[in-house]
Amino acid sequence: MGEAVADIMPSPLAAPWKVLAHGERHLVIDVDGGLRWLNETKVHHPFPISITNAVVIKNYLVATWVDHELRLARMAAISLENRFEEGPRRGDLRAQGNASPLQVAGAAWSHTLDSEPVAMACDEETVYFALWTRGIYALDVHANERWRAEIPAFLALQKRPRSDELLSLTSDEYLNVWSRGGGLVRLSKETGEHIDESDLEIQDHIVQVFKGNGHLLCSANGDIWWHLDETKLMAKVGEPVRDAVWDQGWKIISWSRDLTFDPVSEYKRKDLPVQLLKQSHWLVIDNQNKIDSFLGIEAEEE
Repeated sequence: MGEAVADIMPSPLAAPWKVLAHGERHLVIDVDGGLRWLNETKVHHPFPISITNAVVIKNYLVATWVDHELRLARMAAISLENRFEEGPRRGDLRAQGNASPLQVAGAAWSHTLDSEPVAMACDEETVYFALWTRGIYALDVHANERWRAEIPAFLALQKRPRSDELLSLTSDEYLNVWSRGGGLVRLSKETGEHIDESDLEIQDHIVQVFKGNGHLLCSANGDIWWHLDETKLMAKVGEPVRDAVWDQGWKIISWSRDLTFDPVSEYKRKDLPVQLLKQSHWLVIDNQNKIDSFLGIEAEEE
């Protein structure tokens, strides 16, 4: 049995930041770094700051915790087969900052990072992540390093401010490294070797990359490009995109709407949507922890 299709959680819960599937269950990560299973109200804080990157690989949550005020960063793996543990309080970290010996509670491993983690992706065996100005790394789930590579230069984009900044990593046949200006570098997932690079000639900064049938590249003002064999402007929705998945066509949520383009459909929302998630059909969780159906369409009864 999966979780209930639509459940309204009590308002004291912090807003969700990301929902990750693990088998038939869904792990909710809130904006304060709290962890809970969907439709449960008990929230645990293995570390008292926000999570900035997170993936599920095998039976582990691998994530990064960052606090800019305290200049503090951690990366850890937490087993999803065990109960979550409560970590230190934020005040416990303040005196020593990143030099604090305190680590993520209940973690199979937890490391202090000396540079900000800016992107993360995974496949079935490997976690890939990038540290600001340091490099791109590949680890197995037990934190054994497989390779490291330099941050691509994106030389063709350096004439445009911030266009060469690393934005996102995605994993398919290659490890795809995306820059804010629409630069794409493909690395070997086995060795980190540079395969090729391209400038997608997007005349804007992209802020989100979603992988599905190819990739969707989204700007802050809602311009959406579809990169498959070539890159084409697919839509201008006039507001930021919150999430997008491919399932016989792109399903998209923006700040106020659920959208599809083939066929064209639109559904307006009252509260800010956060993410799409799949059970018997596609659902949307919003910033009030309310869950309902994508496009307002309930699942067909069997």
